Amino acid sequence: MTLEPAGTLRRTVAAALAGTGLAVALALGPAAGTANADVLDDLAQEFTTAAGAGQVSTLLNQSLKLRTAGVKPTGAELAAVQDALKYRPNQTPMIAALKDMVAGQTHRLEQAQAAADQGGYTIGINQYDPNSPGGVTVGPGGINIGGGSWTIGDGRSPGQAVGPPR
Repeated sequence: MTLEPAGTLRRTVAAALAGTGLAVALALGPAAGTANADVLDDLAQEFTTAAGAGQVSTLLNQSLKLRTAGVKPTGAELAAVQDALKYRPNQTPMIAALKDMVAGQTHRLEQAQAAADQGGYTIGINQYDPNSPGGVTVGPGGINIGGGSWTIGDGRSPGQAVGPPR
């Protein structure tokens, strides 16, 4: 039987203790935090979604539709709804919190739509020159390509002699 170096033994014991600590923490500790959106889901299960179910149900449905459209409520809005739950059976704080959440979500949706509706930006290319509308034009100065910036030829017809007259 051979003796292992002291460093190897220490590493083995440290790894075993770390693994045991992790197993105990997972067994005793709470599960991973639940999503804040669960407040809306819990309220959706509690309140009926039928027509005429009340203001809370209507606002809740609007918020859930906006959430499915990709406009999620902020943490502060969800915290306000969570906080309003302690004032039950009084629904006034819940209605106020849900109104604020729907208003915030609607505002963010409008901002996103306005940003998407903006046209693109052109930087340094495809700039319109009102003095020379562009395209290919032929005139006494030669062939004009792309808004007058380039001229091909010297303006004479093909076959003309170049140089001093004879």
